[in-house]
Amino acid sequence: MTARAHAVDVMNRADPAHRTLDTEIEEIRREARRRFGSFVLDTANPGAHFRNHERRPLDNRVFEQAGDLGLMRFSLPAEIGGEGRDKLAWGVVVEEIARLSRDPGFAVLLDISVEITELLLSSGRPELIERYVPDLAAGRRFGVQGAYESRDPYDYRSTARLDGDTWVLNGVKRFVAGARFADLFILFLRDEASNDMLAFLVEKDDPGVTPVHMDTMGMNTMGLGQVLLDEVRLPQWRLVWRADALSELNTYARIRRTMSACGVLGALDGVVENCVESLAPRRRGGRRVLDHQNVERSVGEMRMLLQTARASVYRALDGTRSPDRDPHFDEFATAAKHHAAECALQVGRLVMSLQGGEAYMSAFPWERFMRDILGLISGQGSQEMLLIQLGQRTIVGLEGRRVREEAAERTVARLADSWWALHAAASAGEYGEELGEAVGAVLAAAGLTEAATGPAALLLDSAHALLAAVRSGQVPAALPPGPAGLSEGRLAESAAGAWRLLACVIAQETGLLARLLRPCTVREAAGELPEEFTEGLLGLLAGASVVRVDRDGRYAVDPGLERVLIGGPRTSAFAARLRRAAAGGAQLRTGKPAGAGRAAVAGCGGEAAALADVLVNSLLGRLEGLPELLDRPGARVGCAAADGGRSAVELARHIPFVPVLALEPDGAPVPVTDGSVQVRAAGPEGFEDDDRLALAWLPTAGLTGAGLREAVTAAAGALLPGGWLLLPCPLPPKRPLGAAVVRLELAVAGGTALAAGEAEDLLRSAGLSHVRSDWEDAALGIRLVAGRRR
Repeated sequence: MTARAHAVDVMNRADPAHRTLDTEIEEIRREARRRFGSFVLDTANPGAHFRNHERRPLDNRVFEQAGDLGLMRFSLPAEIGGEGRDKLAWGVVVEEIARLSRDPGFAVLLDISVEITELLLSSGRPELIERYVPDLAAGRRFGVQGAYESRDPYDYRSTARLDGDTWVLNGVKRFVAGARFADLFILFLRDEASNDMLAFLVEKDDPGVTPVHMDTMGMNTMGLGQVLLDEVRLPQWRLVWRADALSELNTYARIRRTMSACGVLGALDGVVENCVESLAPRRRGGRRVLDHQNVERSVGEMRMLLQTARASVYRALDGTRSPDRDPHFDEFATAAKHHAAECALQVGRLVMSLQGGEAYMSAFPWERFMRDILGLISGQGSQEMLLIQLGQRTIVGLEGRRVREEAAERTVARLADSWWALHAAASAGEYGEELGEAVGAVLAAAGLTEAATGPAALLLDSAHALLAAVRSGQVPAALPPGPAGLSEGRLAESAAGAWRLLACVIAQETGLLARLLRPCTVREAAGELPEEFTEGLLGLLAGASVVRVDRDGRYAVDPGLERVLIGGPRTSAFAARLRRAAAGGAQLRTGKPAGAGRAAVAGCGGEAAALADVLVNSLLGRLEGLPELLDRPGARVGCAAADGGRSAVELARHIPFVPVLALEPDGAPVPVTDGSVQVRAAGPEGFEDDDRLALAWLPTAGLTGAGLREAVTAAAGALLPGGWLLLPCPLPPKRPLGAAVVRLELAVAGGTALAAGEAEDLLRSAGLSHVRSDWEDAALGIRLVAGRRR
């Protein structure tokens, strides 16, 4: 193989055995042309131009002939005599029929009748299915649906009321495709009694039913019209859905949008092809029109619009195969329908430009294409409505994801609450006033009225010994016995939660949680851990709802925890919170400092990266004048975290080219070699007036009230005029036990909890203005309080 051939081979890396979606779609297209092409060209197309001109609807016999060919049964279930083909295959057939057809409404009406058949099948009502489905599938009857009233479903003026054992229907459905020739209607109406939406099967010959012709701009052969209901009395077996027909309507609309887009796609393909063919014999300036670059460009743009429309529609069709898709709203179908319609409009404008005067003449197909496309656009939601729905879906989806993420992290935080509560229950030491009050507050919030040093101490000794063994690489073959039977009541609840928190800590530190980002068996999840030990951990995590088990017995982490397990600042912060709980508990248990210093307190150490990211990407534009001040020659960023340089390094990484002055009590060098961080051997109060700080960073956790006041005063004096002082402060959760645990964490670290508004008051007393709480994150448990030097 030559070097060039090898390069091509490496870049392509095609798998000869791989069957692409394009290949599958092209095979279905060929099948559609082979089986149904002659019918469309020889039967459906003749007379289309004059039917449109005279506004005459399609003849019902066309659909019966389509039924004889098997076209109506193509995607219907095999149990009723259909072929059972999926919606992707049916969508491609609809597209190909729309491309071949001279009447764009024909493919749309075919699909509507097929989906009405599916609606009846989904009702599960034998009397409806046996009476109507065979004729619909054979094309002997034609059915459509009517829902539109230009108002919300629960405000429909078309109503149904139950009179004895008979339903009485009144109202008007104002925009019904096929109304002029349909045999059956599935109509959605409001129940006068419950205000719920109901659906009824109505026959055109039912007394009181009157289809009325409606003139429209285009789609003249679709038989568009209105259906008037005047005291229409129906037996109860004609009720298709007894309740919540709105959900069924949404399901219908979901697939109709995709199929409507397929019809647009076929019409779009056909008009591009016909336009190019019509230009082929024309000449201008001695050259073929198609050889002029402006024409080539317009044709190229039409092709681009066609292919991008195809990409979105085919993605939506492929999504119909997924068992996990939303049963009521298909985002891809909505986007595909909107995009295909926009592409068709742009293609129409290009065709009108290329065809010149002919484009405006009704004898040619171009102006009709524009009118008909506008009609196809209005079906299944206007363009504006589609965008509104997509916007609502996006907002609800993003907010829902955030709620799920916060709920998942809150689950772990509640386990940490139990961990601290059990340590408080096991404590028997003499504490200072602040720490003693914090322990008492935790016991009270947890409902533990008195210490239970015996059983709690035994369990915690076992927990800390296990954690030490895992960290040293001496993982036992099986998980030691947990708290079962050691206690009862509230203490038992705290013990169970504490043991599960231990499982979370071990799973996080050993990488087990990260491996569970994809479903795993016990053996796959174990990695280098013993399988029996891993199985015990997974059982605890599943019991805490941190991990889920699927029907095949595979384990996967709660999706809400993904953002704290995939890497990055959130992962570091999550790990830091777990380490802080483990270390803080050990310190409370033994009375010995954990040795991590301020690197283990809230807002420092492992949480520094997340907070620095927030500072630059969320807050920078809100801190008036700070970006310009950071550009000033000689300006610096000051960091008083005193966490071994972790926060200073993260500030230097996120605000490059601005020197960072780090205050470290022991003066130890920080882990950077480019000189971006300068270290001063001093505590958090060690800033000086000539430090020229554009920004001062001062985490409050672990500091006493007096120490924090001194540090704030020093930092405020070191700011340049217009400089900002930021205080990362612990944010206690709203749950009482969680708030008490935050206070205990701070007390164990040697600090005091700030009262509400105390951080803001400290900044004001230091002479700063524009004081405010600019950002908070309940999952991180941090808020940022800012003040600006005048």
